[in-house]
Amino acid sequence: MNAAPDVPAMDAVLHAAALGCAAGGLVAGAAALAASHRARVALPVVLDLWLAAGLLRLTASPGWVDLLAAAALVAVRQLVIRALARSAAGGPPGRCRARVSARRARVSAAADRR
Repeated sequence: MNAAPDVPAMDAVLHAAALGCAAGGLVAGAAALAASHRARVALPVVLDLWLAAGLLRLTASPGWVDLLAAAALVAVRQLVIRALARSAAGGPPGRCRARVSARRARVSAAADRR
């Protein structure tokens, strides 16, 4: 029969992997920023690897604090990604953008009539 893995050793490996993901996130984010000169490209890379680190920590020691930290990382990641997408699109999403476009078309048409 196979023996059960040593839990403290497994926790140490998972914590080391989480630390590696967090450090890798900083390095990969810096590399993405250096290559693209855009925070819009680099920030999602950092947040994705930090989320991976948080999930690895949650695997190592499942507790409420680690669960809340991982949930907070997911929420922050979603907010940042949406804010960056909105700024890349040039304004607010949905109907607001359609209203602005319609208003610009009316102003342009009125200017053409003059």
